[in-house]
Amino acid sequence: MLLTREEMTLYHDAPRFSIEHDREAILRALSHLFYGEIGAVKIGQWVTKAPDLEGMLEIVKQTRDETRHAGIFRRLLQRYDAAPEAALVSDMGELHGVISHTWEEMLFESMVVGEGLALVLIYFYHDVIADPPIRRGLRRVIHDEESHVEYGERKIMEHLARQPELRGQLLAMQEALIQHYSGFITGQTPADPLEAMIAGFPLAIIQMHMTRLQRLRLL
Repeated sequence: MLLTREEMTLYHDAPRFSIEHDREAILRALSHLFYGEIGAVKIGQWVTKAPDLEGMLEIVKQTRDETRHAGIFRRLLQRYDAAPEAALVSDMGELHGVISHTWEEMLFESMVVGEGLALVLIYFYHDVIADPPIRRGLRRVIHDEESHVEYGERKIMEHLARQPELRGQLLAMQEALIQHYSGFITGQTPADPLEAMIAGFPLAIIQMHMTRLQRLRLL
């Protein structure tokens, strides 16, 4: 990826949350992650719009990955005698409101911006939660998500090299996307100490995103 793991790390201290002491906060986080992955499965609709076999196979892979990730988070919830919190089902729409109309826009929206921002939060959960089963599950998800972001970045750079005029189109698009994601994060009242920590990081997350745009040569 264009950003290293260290550059995308928000929390650098020892893990401070555990199921034993912070059960409700962690289960709520796992529910958010479950519904986020369910929403991400909608990328599968692009399989018939892929410009070539490579693109088609990548969409098939990512759809399979997102489905597997939802299963990972569901099993983690079951491990702790819990189920996805129904009140959070809106995550599926709020975090995956597709505005793309072309293949290039989809690469940028879903893989570069969407998954790039999501990966920052998944790293954060991995670093801040102490329980080994959760950390192992998150590492499995991280491996896949990193490959999704890397594919999107690489393909966007290839498209920009062939279509320089795409730059302005993607810049305009990213402004709308950042407003959408920022509004989702800042428009909610933190429900627990874990969410309160995340609420303190919007500027750092946006700076990571801007660094990615610079390395994509969009800025």
